Amino acid sequence: MATITVKIKTSELKPGQKLAEDVLDLHGRTLLYGGAILTSHAIKGLILRDYIEYVKISVSCEDAPEGFIRPEETVPGISSAVSRKIGNFFERARTFDQLDSEVLKDLTHDVMPVIDKIFDSEPLILDSLQLLSGHDDQTHQHSWMVMLLTLSLLRASELKNILKPDRQTKLDAALGALLHDIGKTKIPLEILLKPGKLTDEEFALIRKHPTFGYRMVKNTPNLMPVPKAIVAHHHRCLDGSGYSAEGLPPLERIPDLIRIVTIVDIYDAIVSERPYHVAALPYHALKILSNGSGTKYDERFINLLHEIVAPFPVGCFLLFSEGILCQIEKVDPKEKNDPFLKVIGSFTKDSSRLIGRSFKLLEGSFGLPGEKDLILGAYSPQSLSVKLKAAMDLGKSLEEIIGSKDEFYVSATSMFEEVIYENFSVFHEKVPQNE
Repeated sequence: MATITVKIKTSELKPGQKLAEDVLDLHGRTLLYGGAILTSHAIKGLILRDYIEYVKISVSCEDAPEGFIRPEETVPGISSAVSRKIGNFFERARTFDQLDSEVLKDLTHDVMPVIDKIFDSEPLILDSLQLLSGHDDQTHQHSWMVMLLTLSLLRASELKNILKPDRQTKLDAALGALLHDIGKTKIPLEILLKPGKLTDEEFALIRKHPTFGYRMVKNTPNLMPVPKAIVAHHHRCLDGSGYSAEGLPPLERIPDLIRIVTIVDIYDAIVSERPYHVAALPYHALKILSNGSGTKYDERFINLLHEIVAPFPVGCFLLFSEGILCQIEKVDPKEKNDPFLKVIGSFTKDSSRLIGRSFKLLEGSFGLPGEKDLILGAYSPQSLSVKLKAAMDLGKSLEEIIGSKDEFYVSATSMFEEVIYENFSVFHEKVPQNE
């Protein structure tokens, strides 16, 4: 049966429909892959990302319902096309022991447009929400993001006159970042994707990925020494802590590109969803990295990371003391540390009066929370609920977590009422029976 590609509003999607192409976030990361069959969970996730107004799906000519909009003929974006090629590369990487010169030529050809795009413009404020897909190849997704962030940091350092990268340096940065975790293709997926704590033996195997990766690239003749060093040493910190590929002598001085990839690698790992941990917000990742600034990590690049990363992505959810639940509505690029929030839910009697109020995080509005009151943040109510339960598993009571002795009372705006009642059952159990 003949099919056509049509465009439909995310609010009108239905479970069972098939995506015609990748759905991307604000800076090119794949949220859902073309060919995926939509579930109710995936549709909710898309709707929450209000910057995604339409998606393209495949339907038979006979079944195309009224209200569908035929898409315009457009050339696929660089990010989508290159990301798919790189995904294919990482799939094939599991089958070879040595990075072939011809394969490297193809990678170089693929990443050059990305380099040109980033260095022909001002650094983007990276404001992205997390992946919706449960894609197995996290090495691909992580490596793609580490490359984009590394190039963005390098571009920012150029504009600040910290570094003066030539074309070869830019290519070395892109390839080194892209290949930094290639050694993980030699680790079984059941270990990479294992939920929960790794055994000592499994953790030791994970720590060998720089060794596996260096073996794969060290004899590739057309790969320069710096990308090879990034593969080997991206887990080595300035104070000597961390680890490198086995058998290599310690570096007398860690090159700048390795310092950048080390920071970016840790940052993206913290903000990414993994089977063994829930993604943290950029705000919290930046705080963690800042604790090591000047000792473990190069202070210059930590400061630049603060400049190019949005601490509070649009659409994410924040839980404040007194049980106040907010969503980020808008972020002014010039004031990215001071987002606009809306109170969408409450878990205490007194704070329920604030539902529906909008405010700026740092303006200190009377009765509304500020940065000092922030407890937890997440990309979805589901993830926030998981974090809350994890805190309780450590022995803290709900009263201690939200810092309130007020009477529990669950309420929300009509838009979020169902999802909040569905995900925060821990509060329902605390609500007095007569409520």
